[in-house]
Amino acid sequence: MEGLLTLTRLLLGAVYLINGINWFFKLITPYPSMSDFVDFMPPPDIVGAMVENGILFHMAKGVEVVTGLALLTNRMVPLALVVAMTVTVPVCIVDVFKPEFRLRSFLMGSGSLTMNTTLLLAYFQHYRPMMAWRGRLQADPSQCDRAVFRDADRGGVAQAVAVIARPLMWPLACISTLYGMVLVAWLLVMVGQYAMDPQPLSALHDLASRP
Repeated sequence: MEGLLTLTRLLLGAVYLINGINWFFKLITPYPSMSDFVDFMPPPDIVGAMVENGILFHMAKGVEVVTGLALLTNRMVPLALVVAMTVTVPVCIVDVFKPEFRLRSFLMGSGSLTMNTTLLLAYFQHYRPMMAWRGRLQADPSQCDRAVFRDADRGGVAQAVAVIARPLMWPLACISTLYGMVLVAWLLVMVGQYAMDPQPLSALHDLASRP
């Protein structure tokens, strides 16, 4: 199972990194990039609103790039997974609950959330102190109170989550790995398509608007 979880980490890192870089440097035609909106207005949806805001989409894609690199290099992974959830959850909501069903969007949204959640459970030992029912103040951050960690290990909330998650880990690891392979393969195909025929996002809208 550890092998599957490691592969899931690498695959999710690749998904985040490719999606994040695409905003700054165009790689995939169907996905928005900064260069798309020089002469083309953002679509009238939540993504378009974030693009028009300016800073929000830069921040979201910056998070994807940074967390993608962290997952691929195996550095500060527990923190990266928590930070990534700030992007993963909104993306899942937007992609999965679109008025019109699109398989690519559904897989990207549901797959990213499944993989991120699975890895959070795989690194659960790092989060146990965060689930203390009543936290303890510590004026000196350089001091580590070992009692906090002992309390967290005995914490009822953390233990309940651990008991529930244990039988789910094997199927989640398998599903997450499968999701990851499909998403990375799909992204690489779209990157290849763009390399052979570099088209801006507006080209798809022009085609869609033709009678």
